[in-house]
Amino acid sequence: MKTTANDVMDFSRFFLGKDEPPYFYREYLNLSGKIFIPADDIKLAKKLNIDAEKNGILHYFIHDSRQNQLLQNPFSKQAGHQYFYAICSPDFSVDSANCFSCFNLSNILKARIIASLWQARGLSVILTLIWGNKSTYKYAFDNIEQGCPVAVSHQAVTNEEIFQDGILYAIQKINPEMICWYGSIPEYMADYYDIKKIIRMQTRAKLMRRLYKDSFYRDQPMLFPASK
Repeated sequence: MKTTANDVMDFSRFFLGKDEPPYFYREYLNLSGKIFIPADDIKLAKKLNIDAEKNGILHYFIHDSRQNQLLQNPFSKQAGHQYFYAICSPDFSVDSANCFSCFNLSNILKARIIASLWQARGLSVILTLIWGNKSTYKYAFDNIEQGCPVAVSHQAVTNEEIFQDGILYAIQKINPEMICWYGSIPEYMADYYDIKKIIRMQTRAKLMRRLYKDSFYRDQPMLFPASK
């Protein structure tokens, strides 16, 4: 019997080596042309005139302090999950300098549990992969259905070797249908994965440039008014 999210809220069971991460099922999603909105600024979707239910995907590549509220209430209506086509699971920080610490395992497990709880509630979820060194792989990559689309952040990576080892292992183990990628894409990815299957997520800066550009032109008088 597969472990479910409701079975694993007691973290101590993991550290005693008795359990495994909750199972994450593959989501069949159309990710073409989607706009990725940061979870701490969901009003951006409305400002950009995006139909969030059809084309908006909420992501949590934001500061941990903005994500910690999910630990108190993963289903808060204020988070706005129900208004988006899909959501990426949390991206709690993993400190590559302390790869053996319980801090890393705890954050990975919290993110996995919340992702499975969201799935159980009927939300469309893209699993965000987070990992440390190889000792975290069991909790980061086990019990994920083959072909599952995933999200990855290369933003602010402090140890490229750990990141490279982890993403290669994830690709071999999960064989994701698509990777939603936040940040720069390393050149070595072309050796591991079909680059055409990597979806570049819009950064906050890019969305803000689009917002100000649109508002600038929208607020300007027409240079060539339509003839009557």
